[in-house]
Amino acid sequence: MKNHPEQQQQQQRMEGEAAAKRSRLDHQRGLSDGSSFHMEDLPEEIQPLVLSLLSLKEVARTSLVSRNWRKLWTRYPNLCFDGSKDGPTDMDSVKIERAKFVETVNSIIQHHSGIGLNKFSVRFSLGMDSSDILNRWICFATASKAKIIAMNLSPKGNYLEPSKQVHYFPLEALGAQDGPFIQCLFLTNVSIKPHSDICGFTKLKSLHLHCIQIIGDLSGLLLNCSSLEDLEVIACSGVTDLNIPHQLNKLRHLLISNMRIQMVEFHVPNLSHFGYKGSVIPVVLHGCSKLQKATLTYHRTWSEEGNNKVLGHVFHGIPSVSAVKVLHVHANTYTDQPLWSSQAHSSITRPASMFLNLRHLTYEIIIFTKLANRHSGILQLAQYLSFVPQLETLEMHMLYHVSVGRCWRGDGISCHMRRHDHLKTVYMSGFRCYRAQVELLCGILEMGTVLEDVTIEPVVTIPWGLESMNFVSIPRDEICEWAHRTSQRFGKAITVAKRPPPR
Repeated sequence: MKNHPEQQQQQQRMEGEAAAKRSRLDHQRGLSDGSSFHMEDLPEEIQPLVLSLLSLKEVARTSLVSRNWRKLWTRYPNLCFDGSKDGPTDMDSVKIERAKFVETVNSIIQHHSGIGLNKFSVRFSLGMDSSDILNRWICFATASKAKIIAMNLSPKGNYLEPSKQVHYFPLEALGAQDGPFIQCLFLTNVSIKPHSDICGFTKLKSLHLHCIQIIGDLSGLLLNCSSLEDLEVIACSGVTDLNIPHQLNKLRHLLISNMRIQMVEFHVPNLSHFGYKGSVIPVVLHGCSKLQKATLTYHRTWSEEGNNKVLGHVFHGIPSVSAVKVLHVHANTYTDQPLWSSQAHSSITRPASMFLNLRHLTYEIIIFTKLANRHSGILQLAQYLSFVPQLETLEMHMLYHVSVGRCWRGDGISCHMRRHDHLKTVYMSGFRCYRAQVELLCGILEMGTVLEDVTIEPVVTIPWGLESMNFVSIPRDEICEWAHRTSQRFGKAITVAKRPPPR
């Protein structure tokens, strides 16, 4: 007996719905057991991107999900080994931890495929008898053509003295493979022997040398770094001058810190950020017309003359930074002479270049003196502001360490200053109504024609780690009273920032 056509259509519809339901169930089961997704079927260039979103431990766990995924972790792109620990430990435990760390690293690199390795880093204090171990790790990183290599062999931050023996990092190994591959090299507490014949650095974009024992020609090495964009040289030994005669056309960021050198000279036409920390020395940056920000931190100077020297050096000694838009200066000054210096009111020599592009100036100063109201060093800044005609924001942080201090009562005084037609914002922390502070701010109020926001803060808002010092405090009500009188005098509001709550 034949089925009616309507019955046949209904039966076909029911069979189709049942098939669709089975398909959905199969798809859900597939998602639950992972059988519908095969990571190994993805293109090789995509697999490292997916794996990089997970930690090495998480990737190792995925090997338990499926038989097909057991070797997936062997292509993990970022191998970062951190065995650093804070606090003292006894020698026996150090040896045990070191053995475990070395065993772990050796096991992982032994089973890793080396394919698609992006980063290889080690943070651990190896013994001086571990040269073979370190060389094995470096050989793995170079054979795998890791783009980023970072070695920190003193992760507790203990800077090694130049006379101490340190591990040697073979720069030659980075050029032993076919074609350059290294893009970022970060080295801490190792020894290097740079020279101009070392190859393999034409793709290097970032080079950080922290507490490095340099034996050789650093300038020769940089000659081969045609793609270098970021360079940091911090607390390194073996270098007396950083004189780089050739152009680093792509360098954007340059930091020189805590180096015992006599001069700095670079040819950097496209430099945008420059940082220097150290003694007052000649700094020459040729052609850096695109400089956006400069941070200059000078070591302690003694006497009023030393303070004036620091301020003058910023405007006279480094003419190449005159194109900067944001300038941050930090200086420590010491004086044993409790005399109000007439030098603060004398004329200063005009800098070779005007700071025509400077919009934001931050000035941090630590002042050690016996009598706060007789220290006039910061008044030098008033005259140097004459060479910053486009300045819009002035930020000052003044940390006084004094024996005697009190709120200055001479409200009628103000330092000599040229007119400022663009200065809109002034912020001063550590403002305690000392004489030089009062004169400087009154001069700014008098000559700042477009001032919109003037804020003073009795507490220094930048931590300098000097909490143990015996600072002389000024009652807040006296500062508020002075601010009220001065606001009425100049017709411009002065905000006294509230004291932050105790932590």
